[in-house]
Amino acid sequence: MGIRYGIGALIAVTALLLAGSGIATLSRGWLLPWQRRHVVRQLFAWAQLLIAIALGIQLIGLRAVDSACRTVFTMPGSVVLLLALVLITRAQRPRGTGQGD
Repeated sequence: MGIRYGIGALIAVTALLLAGSGIATLSRGWLLPWQRRHVVRQLFAWAQLLIAIALGIQLIGLRAVDSACRTVFTMPGSVVLLLALVLITRAQRPRGTGQGD
């Protein structure tokens, strides 16, 4: 009961925060101030939503009792996390080649 619930709660809170941030970016175009110049908003928002989904899948796998069931949930969760990583990489804006950059 102990540590699994603590880790599960941490994963759930992180997933909810990422989902909220992704929805805010998609609906209002809002990003955290330090991200505004460096990412393409739509791609980054979809990446955040994918990470939230992957964390939810991982959370279901954490709650699974049987180790075979745990693998069924953690592997797709890992694949979704990798897809989100690709989206985050694609969302990065290239650095300028000007004098001030």
